[in-house]
Amino acid sequence: MRIGFDARAIRYRGIGTYSRNLLQHFADAGLEVVVFCHDEQKDTIPRADSFTLVSSNGDPISARGHGSFRTLVEKSHVDLLHVPSPWAPTPVPIPLVSTVHDVTPLLYPRSLSPILRMRYKRQLSRTIAEARRIITVSQISFSTLSAYAGVDPAKVRVIHNGVSDCFRPDIASEALAAARHRYSLPDRFAFWVGDFRPEKNLSFLIQAWSRLQAHLAELPALVLAGAQTGDYGKLKSEVQRRGLEGKVLFTGFIPHDDLSAVYAAATVFVFPSLYEGFGLPPLEAMASGTPCVVSNSSSLPEVTGSAALLFNPTSLEGFEDCLARVLTQPELYEALRRDGLSRSALFPWSRAAQETIQVYRSVLG
Repeated sequence: MRIGFDARAIRYRGIGTYSRNLLQHFADAGLEVVVFCHDEQKDTIPRADSFTLVSSNGDPISARGHGSFRTLVEKSHVDLLHVPSPWAPTPVPIPLVSTVHDVTPLLYPRSLSPILRMRYKRQLSRTIAEARRIITVSQISFSTLSAYAGVDPAKVRVIHNGVSDCFRPDIASEALAAARHRYSLPDRFAFWVGDFRPEKNLSFLIQAWSRLQAHLAELPALVLAGAQTGDYGKLKSEVQRRGLEGKVLFTGFIPHDDLSAVYAAATVFVFPSLYEGFGLPPLEAMASGTPCVVSNSSSLPEVTGSAALLFNPTSLEGFEDCLARVLTQPELYEALRRDGLSRSALFPWSRAAQETIQVYRSVLG
């Protein structure tokens, strides 16, 4: 079994985390994989004698990029191609497996430009039609794929994401101090990480911080980490308008190697998303021993179970009550910390990789 794996999006946080962890466990299992990737990203691919790296530097979503990638696939003599996104180079001359993590552009059209959204819908339809199997990462993603994209349920396999072993509570004090210094982190802070997109509900979070100042003593700073694109400028202006400079901090993008220390240093993790296909950050925070206050929408209850405090992401009062409880009730704080560690341990990447290999075998017969 010789698998082709499209790792051209490995530099992005969500798909990149997924790709790196699957490839690492494929390497550990000795699976023969042809990894298609950009030249400048080859150092992020796990090293393995069973891996062959093939340079693929074209635009993953352009027609020309699809054509050149399809040619590379044909020349590589792989038995199956796994594309961990809807952007498969359809038509594909061999069996195709695609991972569709979510359908955010269908639910939140503002997440993409009109032209890119149209291309996404067209490409999603083509990929779903051609793929022998569609992997998705939660039951809610399965449901939305069925409702919004018309996927045949018989094609779909739900395989939960995992959490990397690097996220743990026992980070060395030197690493914690270095992270605090590198990102100018205060002693106590609430943490959020992700992309500045509409469905992340960050205006809600900033509004809540403005209100909480008035009635919660010793409110920690709110640290928002992510590449300063998308809605960043609008949110930065809102922080200034509300007089929250110094109380709501923007760190910019935090690389993977530093993220575990920042999670572990945080007092509490907050995640008010309106929609998530899976929601890796709460799982990573729980694995780091950080209590979580998370919205009760989409996949998040499926992922966090009872190990996080859940709130309605349209209710400021509900969020404020949950946050106040975590910050003022030591017994609850310790219970969430303990339960989060137990819950996150149920999501190993090794299991996700094993189940993905089973999908490959089922396709190839």
